[in-house]
Amino acid sequence: MGIVYRVPSLDELEKVSVQIVVSYVAAYEGQMDHEYLSSLKSDHWVPILQESINNGDICLIAEGDGVIIGSTVFGVDCNGQETYAQWHAFYLLPHFIGIGVGHAFYQQIEKEMIGRGCEYCELEVLSSNKRAIQFYLSHGFTKTKVFQVEEYGMSLSCDIMKKVFKKETMK
Repeated sequence: MGIVYRVPSLDELEKVSVQIVVSYVAAYEGQMDHEYLSSLKSDHWVPILQESINNGDICLIAEGDGVIIGSTVFGVDCNGQETYAQWHAFYLLPHFIGIGVGHAFYQQIEKEMIGRGCEYCELEVLSSNKRAIQFYLSHGFTKTKVFQVEEYGMSLSCDIMKKVFKKETMK
């Protein structure tokens, strides 16, 4: 299967939302409240994606054989001296995890971030999401902080992870 990486059109956001819901529920089953996860509707992420895009964030999809198999959202920000990516989301359909699709998609995402002048990337991940944390560690991220968040009646522990991009890859 050939995979194409691209920005989805606004009329495709419902399809992107469906992919995220399926991926999100699979990723967090057993880590988040089951009732909350089962309450998510297929269009749950549409307004969130619309707002994110309206705020200037970049949404990319991975598409294979006309099916959206993965999606990501990141923003580009400046802390006064450095430009960096704030990575908000990265989800693959469950049956594409563990076969190299995530690695290839990540390479494309990092290339996009660097192409937008980002010197590093930060993200938040559930501390209990060991599979995702291992993925990020294997791609050069390090844990910089742990914090607690209250969402939908759940108390969740999250890690902030960071990767500094190598200067030679930024040329």
